[in-house]
This record gives sequence, C-alpha cells and structure tokens, in this order.
Amino acid sequence: MEDLGKAFKGEIVKRMDLILKEQKDNIDKATKLLIESLNNGKLIYVFGTGHSMMLAMEVFYRAGGLIPVCPLFDLSVSGFNGAFKSTLIERLSGYAKALLEYYRPESGSCLIVISNSGVNAVPVEIAYEASKSGLKVIALTSVSYSKNLKPRNPLGKRLYEIADVVIDNYVPEGDAVMRLDGFPQKVGPVSTAINSFILQLMVVKVAKAMLDAGLTPPVWMSANVPGGDQHNLKYLRTYMSKIKAL
Repeated sequence: MEDLGKAFKGEIVKRMDLILKEQKDNIDKATKLLIESLNNGKLIYVFGTGHSMMLAMEVFYRAGGLIPVCPLFDLSVSGFNGAFKSTLIERLSGYAKALLEYYRPESGSCLIVISNSGVNAVPVEIAYEASKSGLKVIALTSVSYSKNLKPRNPLGKRLYEIADVVIDNYVPEGDAVMRLDGFPQKVGPVSTAINSFILQLMVVKVAKAMLDAGLTPPVWMSANVPGGDQHNLKYLRTYMSKIKAL
C-alpha cells in the first residue's frame, strides 16, 4: 500500500512540477486577466462539463477562494447527471448558446473553461461564443491529448485553438496514470487534483497581486472560523444579485 501511495503521489507531483515550470508564463497571463476583470467590477465565470463542472462548483464554494466567481452550472452536462448521459449532451452543438443566454456574462469578464479533451461541442462552443461576446477565455486542457482527438463540434476546433490563454494540465489520454501488473487498463485518475491545483494557484496569485496593489482581495472565509459569517455577509450583499449560484 505504501509503495502504491508513493507511486501515485509521484505521478501527481510530477505533473504539478511540470506545470509550475513549463506553464508559469501562461498562468501569469491568466492571472493578469483575472485581476483586470475583478478590478473592473466584473465576475470570473467558470465552466466545465462532466466531472469538470464539479470543479467549477468547488472553486466557487471553497473557503479562501474568490467570491466573485460565477459557475456556469447546468445539471444536464454535469457529472451529477451520470457519466454517459452528460457525455452525450456535451457533444450537442448549440447547447452552449442556451447556457450563455441564461447567465448573460458581461463583456470584459473572464471565462475559465475546463476540458481535458478540449474537443466536445459544449465547452468549445461556449469558449467561442464567449470570446465573440467580449470575454477573455482561459482554457485548462491537455494539449497533447487534445491534438490526437478529432474535434466533436461543427467548428472543427479544439479548445486550445480558441482560448486567449491556454494552461496545459498534462493530463494523459484517458486520465488514468497507474499501470498494475496483470491488468491492461491504467487506473488512478489525476485530472481532479491537477485542475484543482491550477485553479487554486491562480486564486492565490490573484490575492497576492491585489494585496501588493493595496487592495483587499474578496475571498470567502470558512463559516467555522469566528467572524466568518459576518465577513461573508458583506460580500453577499454585493454579489447576491450577480451570481446565480448565490
């Protein structure tokens, strides 16, 4: 058990180290866009289909995370709707327009789109339509994996070809990383840990940059910390009408 734990941890840490080394400039560019959006009074929109939608919700709810985050949440394309059903729906062209019409993101805002494969219709089209509407699009995707897949959207595009900033998460084809003796299928998905690491790293960098500029970063406090409720309430009054998840 200990050896397997070290091996699996090693696979995750290896990718985190690679991201910190090879994707530093892209993460810095993305952070700059996020700061500009917040300084202009805009929201940060986050979207992902399947399990990635759970990440969009997680980055919104997390104590110590940014409050002006609006997850574009729809059960139809969420992992909560079941792996097979949500996978089929995320390949439907035209669905992205309906989502954007519902949330109506403001021009000048940022949209983070999480999609490891980066080829399905909904995430690609939502990035494309948002970009046309004046949003800056940040993509978390696996570039090498995506290159080997045929686009499943009428645009014939991959997410990394549309986004303003692309952060390669180095998630392998099929996600799983551990090969066990006597079993042909790899196990141990790493995408959740890797994408969460990138998202929360950007949150920390945004907070640090705002503090350096003499600004107070708008972040959630845990309700279990004394004073947490009072701290959060002042922000809720500001953002309640803007963020549908509130």
